[in-house]
Amino acid sequence: MAHLYVDVDDVLTDSAGTYLSIVAREFGKTASLADMVTFDLQQSFGLSANEYSRLVEIAHRPEEILGMAPCPGALETLERWKQAGHRIHIVTGRPTHTLETSQQWLMDHAVDYDSFTIVDKYQRPNMDPSIAMPLSELQKMSFSLAVEDSASMATYLSEEMATPVALLDRPWNQALTGNGYITRYRNWQHLETSFAAQLLP
Repeated sequence: MAHLYVDVDDVLTDSAGTYLSIVAREFGKTASLADMVTFDLQQSFGLSANEYSRLVEIAHRPEEILGMAPCPGALETLERWKQAGHRIHIVTGRPTHTLETSQQWLMDHAVDYDSFTIVDKYQRPNMDPSIAMPLSELQKMSFSLAVEDSASMATYLSEEMATPVALLDRPWNQALTGNGYITRYRNWQHLETSFAAQLLP
């Protein structure tokens, strides 16, 4: 039985697609996934500070979160892993006020998971400390594999926790060269195929 850490944004949910839609709708800016070459969306989209604040606020509204599409292959892979007896731990860095909505998305998409944790991955402002777990507490946990898209979190998990990381290939993580613990995957199908043998119970 494996304990599997699974991120949410752009791992389970197509959050980038939602951001692109909001930028076009609210600011009249045409952008593509390829333009998102940095985790700093203000820089990627060429937004002012006020525009960026509005983007983040809108993107975390319940209707936007609940409308996010699943990343192709993610839910099917998690279902097969769960059926094989593995433990699924959803670990997100979303703002704490999205807790109930994020869990509702998982319910709406019939995701069977063992735990859901908001971790203060990026030192966001206004995180409720009674809800968000600090990185120092996450570090005490042990995972067989972590599925991430964030270069900084992949580095933290691999270097500080010695956790094998499956890094889903995204424009914003191309600069990460990785180490012996990080392996880059094109998509969920590539990941599942590559790890099938290791994850057999």
